[in-house]
Amino acid sequence: VLIFVAGMAAALEAQVGKAADNVQSKAAMKSAVKTSAVTPRFSSPAKVSAVRGEQVFVDYCAICHGMQGRGDGPRSAFFSEIQYIPDFTIEGFVAGRDSEVLEGIREGLRRLDEPSLVMPQFKYILSENDIRSTLAYVKTLPDKAMKK
Repeated sequence: VLIFVAGMAAALEAQVGKAADNVQSKAAMKSAVKTSAVTPRFSSPAKVSAVRGEQVFVDYCAICHGMQGRGDGPRSAFFSEIQYIPDFTIEGFVAGRDSEVLEGIREGLRRLDEPSLVMPQFKYILSENDIRSTLAYVKTLPDKAMKK
């Protein structure tokens, strides 16, 4: 019986030690989260440019918006009738709307209830330069469409 009690005491002491370590690690994680700013998962040292924006657009946007930005990407086939993907090749569509488009890329568009989200947010994925580069590229799409 004495050996059993001693074994139980040792097991209890080990559990208390693990719990204390767990509390300390959770506190350290909370502290780290509070002190660090939220940054994109992938950051790009590239300067803002339409060339960089085209790369980002192809990688992240074309699946819905299409390779030429007409709103006819492969994923658009699965959208409901109330979901709308704009045609960026229409002259003047983004003119004067820089802040609105940038905000849409950063925060996404949630005009409908889940799961019918219109557009995901990219602020945790793309750097600010990549977001601005994407806008710079989208602004070139009407001219590219006219040349074809």
